[in-house]
Amino acid sequence: MVAAMEVEPFHPELDDVLRLGCFLMSLYAGSKLFSLLRVPALVGEIGVGVIWLVSGCLPEYLNRGLQVMGKLGLLVIVFEGGVGMDLAELRSNGVRAFVLGFMGMVLPIAVVGATLLLLGYPLIESTASGIVLSSTAIGFIMQLMSEAGMVATPMGRLVVSAAMIDDVLSIMLLSVLTALGSSGEVGGVGVWPIVRPLVVSVGILVACLVVRATIGKALQTARTCCTQRRLISHLPTSLSRRSDTSCIEVDARPTSVTTVQPAIFGYPEGASEEQVRQTAKVASTVTEVPAGATWTNSVNVAILLSMGLGLALSWGAEALHSTYLLGAFMAGMVASAWPSFPSAWEHKTSQLLSWLVKIFFACSVGFQVPVEALLRARFRDVALLTVAAVIGKFVSGLWAAPMCTRGCSRSMVQVGLAMVGRGEIGFLVAGASLRSGLLTEESHSATVWALMLATLLGPIMFQASLRLNGEDK
Repeated sequence: MVAAMEVEPFHPELDDVLRLGCFLMSLYAGSKLFSLLRVPALVGEIGVGVIWLVSGCLPEYLNRGLQVMGKLGLLVIVFEGGVGMDLAELRSNGVRAFVLGFMGMVLPIAVVGATLLLLGYPLIESTASGIVLSSTAIGFIMQLMSEAGMVATPMGRLVVSAAMIDDVLSIMLLSVLTALGSSGEVGGVGVWPIVRPLVVSVGILVACLVVRATIGKALQTARTCCTQRRLISHLPTSLSRRSDTSCIEVDARPTSVTTVQPAIFGYPEGASEEQVRQTAKVASTVTEVPAGATWTNSVNVAILLSMGLGLALSWGAEALHSTYLLGAFMAGMVASAWPSFPSAWEHKTSQLLSWLVKIFFACSVGFQVPVEALLRARFRDVALLTVAAVIGKFVSGLWAAPMCTRGCSRSMVQVGLAMVGRGEIGFLVAGASLRSGLLTEESHSATVWALMLATLLGPIMFQASLRLNGEDK
């Protein structure tokens, strides 16, 4: 305790502050420049991150701090995806999303593995490279859909759901890679370490859906009771009497037309037409939630609690050997049990989220690119592996829509191209595979190149597909 108290306070140098300011300015400028060139802004943000990484101008503590901010940005992006998820659509397209995510994992492993086998690499090394290139980054998917204005569309929700499933399956494959690295053979891999991420993820999904349904029901009951009390308090004494028998229902819209049936609010059926109209007029003035300090405070509390839930579920999912991104996603779905939350969230966090997204792509992705490994690669291996990585994900789009239906070809192409983009997880898994001996220097270099090129080319091809179909967004 004494030693901790004697530590000299940290005072940042002015040069470091200026470097940070220049970094943020260049990040903003790069993002806007690529947007003006009609190229996804995230490509420019990643490029800015790589340039600053190569230059080495940022001190190490700023480098790490920005990566922490970027990881927080990823959590917020995924949380927002959960907020915007339509449960009814998820139930109807859940099987299709699972098949899309599953094929988006299997096909790249098969295509990339076969390519490396033809190039003369061993089976284990080829499989490891395929696993590295199999993950679809949900952060990329969310930002792609956001820039295209498709987050709330059926296609956007399908791709986001598939990317989340893909991420869970990638955790399972990472467990296989880890076991292979320690045992050196497939027979040494246990069953439970492989299936545990899937079992835990399903448990988290079911638990959060139950909690969301319970909260939604409780909020609906509370809203109904509150509206009833406010309505009765505004009625004249002669109209506030209730009958123990049937009551007439009052439509709370301004142009009220009443219906004679049992209802929540009302008075005996013998009420005059004038009484009915007066009640409807009062109801139309009290059923709307007033804007003011109380409403603002409620929104702020809801956002604070939901973000706390997101952090808690992220930690819990990671501790239970699932993916922390699933925790953030499900927290967003739980928060959306309050119908007003999505609009309140967008209004309160749009500017903050914009900067967190930029920092994520520049720092959590751009700073992770192993520049030295890129210099050791052979052009032939890089070219063939990149083509294989793109084709493996693109073909998975065949499961995006039923065959021979209207617009199925367009949906398949766009979903397939949206799935091409990878993310920071691929670079981390590639490094772990190199350290465990599953990848050699040569295969690691070619895999990293394929990761980076797929990450850059995927968003560009996806946006081009929107323009070619007359859907320029």
